[in-house]
Amino acid sequence: MKSTVSFQSAGFRLRHLCAAMLCVLPAASLATSFKAHTLTAADPPMVVDGRLDEAVWQQAAVHSEFSQLEPLAGGAVPPALRTEARVVVDAHALIIGIRAWDAQAPNVVLSRRDAVERDQDMIGIWLDPTGRGESAMFVRVSLAGVVSDGLYSAADDEDDLGPDYPVQVGVTRLADGYSMEVRWPLAGLRYPFDGSAPWKIMVGRAIPGAEDLLLVSGPADENALSVLNASLPLEGMDAVLRQHRSQTEAQAMVEWTGRTKDSNGHQTNQGSLGAEGWWRPRADWIFNATLNPDYALVEIDAPQASGNQALAQAQPEKRRYFLESADVLGLTLPAFYSRAIGDLRWGVRGTWRGDQADASLLLLQDRAGTGVLRGRPWGTEDWKLDAPSQVQLLRARSQHPQADGGLMNGVMLGRRALDSARRNEVVGVDGLWRQSEGGRHVQAQWNVMTSHNTIARDESSDTGLTSREARSGERGGRAWLKGLYNDETWRNEAEATFISPGFVNLLGFGDQAGLWQTSLDLNRKFGARQLPWGEAGLSLHQTELHLGLNEVRSLRDQDRAEPGNEVIRRELRLGGEVSAPGRTTVWLNVGADRQRAHSGGKLHATPALHGGLATSPWPWLARLSLKGSWGQQLDADDDRVGRGGWWSLSAKMRWPLAGGRSLELDPALTGVRIAAGDGEGGLKESGLRLLALWHFNANSSLRAIFQQERSEREASASQAAWVDRSSHRSLLWRHRLNAKWQVSTGLQWDRPVAEPPRREWFIKLQGTMESW
Repeated sequence: MKSTVSFQSAGFRLRHLCAAMLCVLPAASLATSFKAHTLTAADPPMVVDGRLDEAVWQQAAVHSEFSQLEPLAGGAVPPALRTEARVVVDAHALIIGIRAWDAQAPNVVLSRRDAVERDQDMIGIWLDPTGRGESAMFVRVSLAGVVSDGLYSAADDEDDLGPDYPVQVGVTRLADGYSMEVRWPLAGLRYPFDGSAPWKIMVGRAIPGAEDLLLVSGPADENALSVLNASLPLEGMDAVLRQHRSQTEAQAMVEWTGRTKDSNGHQTNQGSLGAEGWWRPRADWIFNATLNPDYALVEIDAPQASGNQALAQAQPEKRRYFLESADVLGLTLPAFYSRAIGDLRWGVRGTWRGDQADASLLLLQDRAGTGVLRGRPWGTEDWKLDAPSQVQLLRARSQHPQADGGLMNGVMLGRRALDSARRNEVVGVDGLWRQSEGGRHVQAQWNVMTSHNTIARDESSDTGLTSREARSGERGGRAWLKGLYNDETWRNEAEATFISPGFVNLLGFGDQAGLWQTSLDLNRKFGARQLPWGEAGLSLHQTELHLGLNEVRSLRDQDRAEPGNEVIRRELRLGGEVSAPGRTTVWLNVGADRQRAHSGGKLHATPALHGGLATSPWPWLARLSLKGSWGQQLDADDDRVGRGGWWSLSAKMRWPLAGGRSLELDPALTGVRIAAGDGEGGLKESGLRLLALWHFNANSSLRAIFQQERSEREASASQAAWVDRSSHRSLLWRHRLNAKWQVSTGLQWDRPVAEPPRREWFIKLQGTMESW
């Protein structure tokens, strides 16, 4: 699902952000708001070219008080790197103007959308149209004019890089820096019809050539649970919003896709026509729909070494239809996991946003063959729906924000039916409460769900097809509670989960059921440190000690002869984490863990070292991430322990080329090794994905993906050796003809495990029509 607000890649947690991103300058020294200047009908239209040469920019209020967040929170901002931001609004859009000074040449790389990171000079803008501090739409713009955009969630401190916004950008390079204009249509923003709270905005600037400086436009508490704590009110919007909120706006997109497929010597040709669009009768209502969409061009996911992993792994959402109104849906993965919808035939959704409440209703039909998840205590079952399914999902929330915290409550009703007899129904309530006072920040989240399920799979075959009705409907429940606490010296988290054996949610992500789990993470912060390393020493921006406890036990299930109260996993982790120059984070834990592979099995001791590294060492290496474990590993298939480990290595590499071109390489490697022992064969797994993009210009690119996975089991006394291999190769050329039309064509080759190889050629034409 599209990096935290720390300008980094998706999935970075709060500790990486708070220690380095939030300033500690006194709030009294900073401006208390942004002020938007309103264009009138008499003003000439603005041209978004990045020059800031229209007269209106001289009339707009200047916001010039930016604070350093990295590498030293609260440190001085060099006068040679000053930044100014202005906001102008007309009847159709917000236009944000930036003037940034820098005598050094900036780092400019033409990259793909949603790949703008802090290896490049860039500007970030966060808009919160509700003013409640729950979420914010954001864009990050590089000096090459490339955009990363998405939705930030304060509750999870995470970015979703899925949503794409119709922003227009212009950048002008100057001898002493650069200027930028970002036009954000009001039609692309979602806000209440008559909101009582002012909009909020935050602007950030990354300067990699100046020791990775990161600047932000507002005061912040480095221990806050959300970086939206640093956003400021955006004044001067009332008159424009009173006019715009009643306007009707719409967008429609049509696409045609042609395909030629070849599998095992059998060739087929097919063509399909699809459409998507949305209609906004007024500001607080929006309706979106899709018919026969084709999502074949969505990039495949990174490889996962999963042969020794019995649990499913969630993947982010990248499909357009599911990204509209994602802020209102706001559900945890166990409640709704949009990838549980595999092959959408049609879908409609209506969403309403009020001042202190909102709601969304989703209706769709999914084609037969979609894979869904059925959690068990010791692993996840993959089911395949044998018939088309009708899905209904209703979500409603109420918000009660306060200056120093707030409360939010919600309800969810979901239903998935294959026919009148086979259906899965879920009802749930959830909530969030947060409070900040005296430098102490507390947050609590909870949800409770119940389910009724009459869908069952055919146990007589290994196809996983849900070809029968359950003899008696399953009923179950799920409860979850999570608490966070943060201050100057502590960052702590506690979590508890109860999932009954009969709980089934075929619209959610349920990797396990029939268990209870508790966890506690204590993190003691010691602040910055100077280590004796070389002549100048080594500066550590933050140091932490970590203690982690986790216990997972099964619940009694009479239908499956599950005795219950067996320890599935017990973890004790002790270690620490440091952050250093080069946006470097290193962590290491010693684990005294115990694991059980199946009911009635032995509780194995699995002591191991667990660690990770994330860094940006050179301009061409935007990010290098490594994590893994080494020690005693559980071989779940053979119910034994062997020495070995697992690892995951990924990199993001960028090279500017002559003529404004550029090359991106994103390799990802995963692996598992468990040595042989006790007459059992060893296990080896490896996964490789290489994503390469050659950008000819801002409108044309060539993408290649190479992915390969391999699992090998050595021979033992009870079974012969075996090797499974799978691979994927694809080549895609994409060209934007103009602002409304684009064409793409590609080839792909797949060689799945135990299936004949497949080849495919496709061509797609997409067009977009807008009412504004």
